[in-house]
Amino acid sequence: MKRFTVLMALLALSTPAFAQLVQTGRPVGEIVEMELLTSSELVAKQKAGFVNVIIANGGTEARGPQNILAGHSIMSKHTAIDVAKIIGNTLVAPVMPIDVGATGVSDGSTFPGGITVSREVFKGLKLAEIESQIWNGFKNIFVMGDHGGGQATMKEASEEMNTKYASRGVHVYYVPDFYSKYPDDVQLYFYEHKLPIGGHGAMMETAKMLFLEPAPGAYVRPTYKTVTFDPINQTPEQWKAARDARLAREAAIARGENPPAPQRGGGGGGGGRQADPNAPPRVNNYGLSNSPHEATKAIGKDIQDIGVRDTVEQIKKMLAEQK
Repeated sequence: MKRFTVLMALLALSTPAFAQLVQTGRPVGEIVEMELLTSSELVAKQKAGFVNVIIANGGTEARGPQNILAGHSIMSKHTAIDVAKIIGNTLVAPVMPIDVGATGVSDGSTFPGGITVSREVFKGLKLAEIESQIWNGFKNIFVMGDHGGGQATMKEASEEMNTKYASRGVHVYYVPDFYSKYPDDVQLYFYEHKLPIGGHGAMMETAKMLFLEPAPGAYVRPTYKTVTFDPINQTPEQWKAARDARLAREAAIARGENPPAPQRGGGGGGGGRQADPNAPPRVNNYGLSNSPHEATKAIGKDIQDIGVRDTVEQIKKMLAEQK
């Protein structure tokens, strides 16, 4: 009886399904990350109705001395996974950790580690990614990214591939809310909760990485609580006023009006510095601007939820309007 029990255990360990469970801690049916599937498992999912795929771009760059370089890729992947599970019948393609205009990447950089490419190279990569997923048999491809440098290029690549393969019943969508609406809603959350507004590598990224990290210190070093940073020289009230003015202008344009262009230097973006001759000298602490000190895992969960919500809402709208 003992030998039989041991034999059955060995047979169980040798089955593909059990091996997959050991590898990821989840059964194959729960896996949406394409790279964790075998080809036969992918075919089975497609036959079961998985016709959607998310291509979420990441990035590798300096984001302060407290945050690891892979932050954009990690945040992008986790948000895409959560979105895919809510949308349903959706897989997540491998996340590319390269983007345009990575912080600090230049000859003689004083804070190394990032990877950047030209817009032309990046567009070629996105075109190839999209076309690969079309060739893989997906009908709805959603393209998005966590880093600002390649947003316009992703939009161009998506539109070109959508036109090229429209006759096959393929739809390629660029999903801007993954990057644009999400951080704006997060900054409003910070404003309402009296937390630091804006910045690069600051509250938003630090809190979200605290929530996502598998163990304390894995993604965010404990120094985040005391690290020095470059102030953005913009008060929360200035940020809110600029946001209200921007939304009012967008609403006027939507009504067919022609409002005057916004004044430069008004503090529209969260991470910019004002041209103030009396401003303190730049700290330039590995790309960190504004304070991450107040970040917590709980705040990070709220940030993750906001990003997932905004992306899901836009994708659902795109699918509902599909012709």
